[in-house]
Amino acid sequence: MFKFRIAIFAYLFCFVNFNSVAQTVAIKSKINAQINLAKDIVFSDMKRSNRVADSVLVSLRKYKLELEEASIYNLKGIIYNFSGKLDSSLIFFEKAEQIGLKIGDKLTIAKAKQNKNMPYGKMGKYALAMQTIFEAIKYYESINSKSAIARCYGDIGNILIRQDNSKGAVDYLKKAIAMADEVNELSLKTNFYNSLAVAYDELKDKKAAKETYLKGLALAEKLNNVKSQITITLNLGMISWSLDNTDDQSFEYYKKAEKLAISFGDRTNLAYIYQNMGRNYFHQKKYYEALKYTQNAKDLALETKDLYSLVRIYSSLAEIYKNISKYDDSYNSLVLKDSLSKILFNKESSEQINTIRIKYEAEKKEQQILLLDKQNLIQGLELNKTKLELENQDLENEKNLFKIGSQTLLLQKNKILLDRKQLEATAKAQQIKLLASKNDVQKLELLKRNIFLGIIAGALLITILLSYLFYNRYKLKQDARLHEEVITQQDLATKAVLNAEENERKRISGELHDGLGQMFSAVKMNLSALTDGLSFKDEHAKKMFSKTMNLVDESCKEVRVISHQMAPNVLLKSGLTAAVRDFINKIDSRKLKINLETFGLQERLDQNIETVLYRVIQETVNNVIKHSGANSLDIQLNKDEDGINAMIEDNGKGFETNQIEKFEGIGLKNIRTRISFLKGTVDFSSRPGQGTLIAIFIPF
Repeated sequence: MFKFRIAIFAYLFCFVNFNSVAQTVAIKSKINAQINLAKDIVFSDMKRSNRVADSVLVSLRKYKLELEEASIYNLKGIIYNFSGKLDSSLIFFEKAEQIGLKIGDKLTIAKAKQNKNMPYGKMGKYALAMQTIFEAIKYYESINSKSAIARCYGDIGNILIRQDNSKGAVDYLKKAIAMADEVNELSLKTNFYNSLAVAYDELKDKKAAKETYLKGLALAEKLNNVKSQITITLNLGMISWSLDNTDDQSFEYYKKAEKLAISFGDRTNLAYIYQNMGRNYFHQKKYYEALKYTQNAKDLALETKDLYSLVRIYSSLAEIYKNISKYDDSYNSLVLKDSLSKILFNKESSEQINTIRIKYEAEKKEQQILLLDKQNLIQGLELNKTKLELENQDLENEKNLFKIGSQTLLLQKNKILLDRKQLEATAKAQQIKLLASKNDVQKLELLKRNIFLGIIAGALLITILLSYLFYNRYKLKQDARLHEEVITQQDLATKAVLNAEENERKRISGELHDGLGQMFSAVKMNLSALTDGLSFKDEHAKKMFSKTMNLVDESCKEVRVISHQMAPNVLLKSGLTAAVRDFINKIDSRKLKINLETFGLQERLDQNIETVLYRVIQETVNNVIKHSGANSLDIQLNKDEDGINAMIEDNGKGFETNQIEKFEGIGLKNIRTRISFLKGTVDFSSRPGQGTLIAIFIPF
């Protein structure tokens, strides 16, 4: 009995552990699928990629998957780089690198280092950009990742182009294309073709440049790489103007690139597009049109901190201002252009880059020499080994000759014995064939009987199965109808409760404002009138009367504040953004600093959505003030074609999300109820001592 109990306990323990492992594997598989989706669409739908990345980040913090978290940080850095937010981009790449160093993952470290070169290059910090690339190459070489090394060569080519070393850039870019062909990765070649065409253009080979651009564009369209399509289409506009000196085809390319860049959110390339459209208008002597587009390009370049573009933009502005007789503005533009040129193209920076490149190439050659020496030593040892093996083989051959002689005699003797046994085996074989034929007849009769029974059993089984399927289908339809009706009733009940709550808030607000507020105003007026006919006994009585008047004033103000909080007029008149700003402006920033960022909320939303989001944000901020102990709170509201994303993050004391039931009072339940009414989702991510992140998504 005791052994039986032990066996049962062991079985249950194994079953529980197996289920736990299976659940973890399923969660990790789902998260990796979302990460791969975000990576796959980053070049075709950057906004959706960013939204998927934010959603995955909440799950990663919950399940503490550090390697996947680093992958998302790298992706977020790329998205912010595309959007022109270079400082934020570097922060995310640094986070990814730190995780890679912590867990000892060379690929993660290398990716983060390589990605840093993109924002560094746009900031004009070319020496830093080149340094990070060569550091990344060393890691990639240690894990033999040729596709990654090819990307690094492409990045080196881009930096050399910006440093006016297009000849050196061509060498690196051709290496990158050859390596991409070697590993059969077409997706790498679109950017390589674009950069190689730019280098050809800088070397005055316009024909080769245009042919290379067209190759890259065809490949980008085949792979649906929108990011590369924007860049190549922009460059085709410039090269077409250089070759044909006509504006029609050039403007056609620019308009196509502009549409793609606006849709994709690529503000960096949008600045290049406006800069070149301004240049075309300048050559047509339409100076004010040229000024408009060039100033748009300047604003975008300043916003994205693209110093390389600003040099050319200020040069164009100087020419435009000169032709419209604004000489002071022309002079100031030239001064700014010269200042930036000294920063970007100073001799010291170029020498640093050449030193880094030469050092890398020297180290690589030394490694190749050491490898050749090792190979020569190994070949010498192998030759000596082969010589010894041949000598041993000769001795073995002589020894085998003696054995063959003695074995020949034994074979002759064995042959006689085999002949005798063969005769006996023939007789036995005939007996076996006779028994086998009888056995075959019995098997055929048994098979015939089994087939007949199998047909009957199969027909019965099919009949039972069809009956079960028809019944199960009918039952599922009935369950589905019942479920739909329950959901409909729940939605109606929730909507009625929320509408009743808002109506009650408005009624109470009106009662406070029109009833109690008016009464307090009348009391104040009557007390003020009494002061004219009153004579106070002493100074103390006079002070008491003054304090009473102050209390009446404070009560009037408090009634107005409560009335506006219960039914804020600014929400009804100006919309969600204005209402939230009005609400947080009333909070003391010395105790809680609140940062609010909004995107895409220029137009009004549905009244129910605005009301629910306002109440949820109001409830969340009140919870932060009451319970978190935070001194900083970030609120982001983002609207796109799919819906509205809201991210609310504080730096308070946090809590364990797996014990959220202990903290879920009426406030959190109200938040979940309101969001579910709008078919939305709400996720809580928190750890003790690391603050709390609330992610809300409401679909359209």
